[in-house]
Amino acid sequence: MTFSAPEPVVSGIPYPVQTVDGSPATSLEDFAGTVEIQIDKHGDPYVIDGEGLVRDDAVRVHEKNGKGGKDLRVWRVYREDGDRFLAETV
Repeated sequence: MTFSAPEPVVSGIPYPVQTVDGSPATSLEDFAGTVEIQIDKHGDPYVIDGEGLVRDDAVRVHEKNGKGGKDLRVWRVYREDGDRFLAETV
């Protein structure tokens, strides 16, 4: 079985969330469970397939290598002032 390396992202850099499951996010609960999150990675879209769990004022999303695949990295998704959501690796 071959495994392709995940696309690199910079740790600790917040990336704006564009959509979660194809729609704009309205609350942290939108990121719970099995999700597909699209972020803006310096002008390029990047899709995170993973499992999210709400924890206090943020969501921990375990990015998978495809739906239900191997864990790649962990993201922290949180709300910035207003309706903007950000995602950064932890």
